[in-house]
Amino acid sequence: MIESAAAVHYVSTASSLVAPQLRWIPLLPLLAFTILILMGRRLGRFSAWVAVAALATACGMTLSLGHAVFHGQRFAVSWPWLAFGNPRWVIGLAVDGLSWLMLMIVTSIGTMIALYSIGYMHHDPRFSRFFAYFSLFCASMLGLVMADHFVLLYACWELVGLCSYLLISFWFEKPAAAAAGRKAFITTRIGDTGLLLGILLLMVMGSTLHFAELEALRAQLPVPALTLISLLIFIGAMGKSAQVPLHVWLPDAMEGPTPVSALIHAATMVAAGVYLVARTFPLFTPASLQVVLVIGLITHLFAGTVALTMTDIKRVLAYSTISQLGLMFAALGIGAVSAAMFHLMTHACFKALLFLGAGSVIHATHEQELSHLGGLRREMPVTATLFLIASLSMGGGLFLSGFWSKDAILLAASQTHPWVMWALLVGATMTAGYIFRLYLCCFHGASAPHSTHHAHARLGDHEGRAEESPVIMVAPMAVLSIGALCAGLVGSPWLGQPLFHLLGDLHVHEHVDLPILVWSTLALVVGFTFAWNVGFKRRALLPEGWRTLGKALYTLAANKYYVDELYQRVIIQPFTRLASAFATFDLRVIDGAVNGAGAAGDALGKGHERFDRLVVDRVVNGTGTMVRGVGGVLRWLQTGIIQQYLLVIVVGVVVLSVFLRR
Repeated sequence: MIESAAAVHYVSTASSLVAPQLRWIPLLPLLAFTILILMGRRLGRFSAWVAVAALATACGMTLSLGHAVFHGQRFAVSWPWLAFGNPRWVIGLAVDGLSWLMLMIVTSIGTMIALYSIGYMHHDPRFSRFFAYFSLFCASMLGLVMADHFVLLYACWELVGLCSYLLISFWFEKPAAAAAGRKAFITTRIGDTGLLLGILLLMVMGSTLHFAELEALRAQLPVPALTLISLLIFIGAMGKSAQVPLHVWLPDAMEGPTPVSALIHAATMVAAGVYLVARTFPLFTPASLQVVLVIGLITHLFAGTVALTMTDIKRVLAYSTISQLGLMFAALGIGAVSAAMFHLMTHACFKALLFLGAGSVIHATHEQELSHLGGLRREMPVTATLFLIASLSMGGGLFLSGFWSKDAILLAASQTHPWVMWALLVGATMTAGYIFRLYLCCFHGASAPHSTHHAHARLGDHEGRAEESPVIMVAPMAVLSIGALCAGLVGSPWLGQPLFHLLGDLHVHEHVDLPILVWSTLALVVGFTFAWNVGFKRRALLPEGWRTLGKALYTLAANKYYVDELYQRVIIQPFTRLASAFATFDLRVIDGAVNGAGAAGDALGKGHERFDRLVVDRVVNGTGTMVRGVGGVLRWLQTGIIQQYLLVIVVGVVVLSVFLRR
């Protein structure tokens, strides 16, 4: 087991292998960010390859750990931080089966998306800035996954939120993109507040924040405390993974560049919430898991119905992501952690491919509305084929990646909560319905006029027609299609379910469950039939008497159940009015009092100045003038002539005599 990674020279400890080079996995993309943010303009188009090289190298380093990790080995590196002799502040990075799986998802799919972005963002004036943000996003996610301490996880958790803001609002010249970035940042902050409170409560009650000690804490803390802590942590996961009611930011995030959508939806941000619950699963109690299950089911079905009605190609995929994340949380709620992570892995493959396929369509046509698309299978055959593979995998096509992971969740539900299995089958039917509706409307039927804005040099004589995307975009999609086809085999009975062993799940099945296979295949067939007849052919399946109700339900779902409008009216507008009232109070009362006090002080100062100038100064100046006058008279008398002095005395005596006689 150690020999499998001999090239890295590990030092063994009692519980893990000390691997100092682990820090390079997040540091490489962080270094790429630093280089690009400082020198990106000088590097020009080469800046993209700096980001690709950093992620690809991190992927290679992760892959080198695979053999040992699959055999149960754990790797770690730590360092003191604010230690002062207290080991709780020794934080570091660790790689076990769970984190290794996430590292492979982030680095491999991130590398493919980065390669794709070279073609997609080719003409963007902030080309190097995009790859700088991209690298920082991946570095933050890798740090989050590898953190062995809640403090480090929370720091990286917030960095992921910051990077999502930078990338979603990358085209900030568009008001919608700037608003979407703010909405994502503010909404996820609500969830992050719950996570922070959970961490603080865990610190106060448990006196440790190391993930390795969570099992011990479960035995020490009372169940009500564990329930409260786990629910607060789950609130953080709800924000990042866009679960109802904190889901509203994710559809608006489609305003960012399509590679950003692929990165957020497939490999990084939304996966963080599922990973957080899986990582902290020992803290969850039956009561808190029940909440996770209910929220997951509601989100799965709610978002599925909305996706059936969306007409924007990226928003269909956005609501499909919300729905699939709800499916993962439902699996976590029934205790099927391995099945949830399995679906997270396969979902990352086919959802990244779907978004990149959508980006290929948008790049070729500059259209996102399904009503303006159609017939692209003839003009973009490679993209159409790859999109079909991803759609089949997502819909649960027999023995494709999505089939294995979805059936693993259905099987777990059938054994613990049979009613959940039936609800998930309804969700699986909707999944097939909206994804095949998207595929059919985009690539089949009559060709629609595309409002392309390509350069004339590229279009030549074919202006107005879509063309296949360049190799730099198609090649990563082809690689991801292999994942959409085959990645699920690592969790299948055919290969002995090595993925479940990697995650420490000993309850594996040696054979395919035939009833589950039949039910899931039936869900796919029903969903495809619905997509063909209603979504593509526009046929009315409801009887005449039910069509009014059907139209009302469709309108409700098409308007996203008016959740945004509800938040606008119940939360945003009252807070805006309250803020406006506070601003008015501040302006008229607080500022008025301050300004009034200033005006009174100013008037008092001016009065003092006038009194000083008109009264005090005049008295002082008058006294001085009088003294000066008297002095002048006395100076006239003081001549120094004795005879004159005698004359004055004589005159004075005479005058006094005259007055005295009277």
